[in-house]
Amino acid sequence: MSRSKRRIPRRRREVLAQGRPPADRAAEISRRRRRRVRPARIVLEADRVWLVAETKPRWAARAARDLAAAGIPAFDPREEVELTSPTGRRRTARLPLLHRTIFVGLTDDGDLARVEGHPGIDRVLFRDGRAVVIAPSVLQGFADAVTGHGGDEEAVAAVLLALGDGVRVTEGPLAALRGTIEAIDPARRRYRVALSLFGRETPVVLTEGQIERE
Repeated sequence: MSRSKRRIPRRRREVLAQGRPPADRAAEISRRRRRRVRPARIVLEADRVWLVAETKPRWAARAARDLAAAGIPAFDPREEVELTSPTGRRRTARLPLLHRTIFVGLTDDGDLARVEGHPGIDRVLFRDGRAVVIAPSVLQGFADAVTGHGGDEEAVAAVLLALGDGVRVTEGPLAALRGTIEAIDPARRRYRVALSLFGRETPVVLTEGQIERE
């Protein structure tokens, strides 16, 4: 009985024909090319008081949708990117920019109570007993910057974190340590944070994804 001829997969045939070694399949799948997609401009209501709310894990998008449906504008900053697989298949994804943080536009204490009472909201940020308020013009500049409709780096830095803010490290070997922001590099979104190490203040450069507000 003759043995059936073994078929070589098309991708492997192409690779061998070009004289290149076959790539590791897992590594090939994990690689993605990203191209920024420009979404529609988000216009924030200027007559609202915009506060910063921290959500529970994996609740940001749902909390923003629920609050908007209840008549409370909410801005969940996300970047739309187009992901292209090695086979050429494309899909658009909306990736979060901030760690469990959304912005809510309020008109009165009743709105604040509804935000704080939402099951997905962990807390509304306060500093020295006062709510952290983001000026509508600054927040609009931030929204325009992240959606590709203008804006500026100063607006982005002002919204993300500010000098003197108390933060907690969320990732890496320094996780759970607390410190104060001493300097900001808005272009690279890096922060120099004074952490208490071995009984003294030590400056450490951290990325946006490694820290969160206290």
